[in-house]
Amino acid sequence: MPIASAQQKVDPIEAQANACLAAPAGQTTSGMIACSHQAYVAYDKRMNEVYQRVMRSADPQTRELIRQAQRQWLAYRDAQRKADNGPWRADRGSIASVDIEALNVDAIRARIQELDYYAR
Repeated sequence: MPIASAQQKVDPIEAQANACLAAPAGQTTSGMIACSHQAYVAYDKRMNEVYQRVMRSADPQTRELIRQAQRQWLAYRDAQRKADNGPWRADRGSIASVDIEALNVDAIRARIQELDYYAR
């Protein structure tokens, strides 16, 4: 089926984040950060659920390869967060925090898609 004709389901986490951002409190910098953080926490839970599903269904060799990849992804994520909080942010203003939270959400959503591919 062509991509253009595929019906896309609305992700409930994304829908909740969009509703949060549309609310008056979500219009402030701190509100935007909070909405994105809530989405990240929900996606993190989903990522763990997908990972566990993959681990249950994969053969032993694939399980070990995915386990190693996940550990490296988590190490990358942690290193990226340290870089995100580096001194460079001092002159970027509060919008940098909003942007970084959004990038964190994008990164974990991408990782969920990668893991979900193995679970099919």
